[in-house]
Amino acid sequence: MFSKVYEKKEFIIFPIKKGYVVYNLKKDFSNGHTHLRNFNSAKMAIDLVVNKKIPKSTNFYYLTSLIRISQDEDYINKIEELIETRKSKGKKKSYYNNSYCCR
Repeated sequence: MFSKVYEKKEFIIFPIKKGYVVYNLKKDFSNGHTHLRNFNSAKMAIDLVVNKKIPKSTNFYYLTSLIRISQDEDYINKIEELIETRKSKGKKKSYYNNSYCCR
């Protein structure tokens, strides 16, 4: 079915056409895997979940990937809170210096 290229605890990584799949063997495949393009990102995702660390600056897709492969409800809730906080802040307004405007 697949050729495993990395394994740590209950997690495995296997290659696909456009990247890698990280899979938690203790979860159903449909809910316990995520697709990542970079092997190092896949390994980092496993390390973050194992150590229950939340990255400071990353995108929503990567945070959702961490949720999908984790089993720890407290960890999942913290990531979901971070996602909601970031969504509620929205985008920053662009800076406009009007001192140059009318000279």
